[in-house]
Amino acid sequence: MNHDQKLAVIKSRTRRRMLFSMTTLVLYFAFILNWTEFGSILAQRLGKSHITGSLLMFCGLIVTFILLELLFLLLNQATTRSGEDV
Repeated sequence: MNHDQKLAVIKSRTRRRMLFSMTTLVLYFAFILNWTEFGSILAQRLGKSHITGSLLMFCGLIVTFILLELLFLLLNQATTRSGEDV
């Protein structure tokens, strides 16, 4: 693999990491809704349980972050296997 090909692979991986990072940041900022007028509905209990929308959102975000990281790792592994190893 020549220098230009290695640089192209590095650029591709960097773009992919930036996409995943930006998605993560948007999801983190979505959690800020809990402290705004728009998020007032999240403060209410769900039915007769003690679980609020905020707690459910927090748990959902944790699971989403883990799944995003796993997806990123799987995509990295797939590109490494296909010969893009740097």
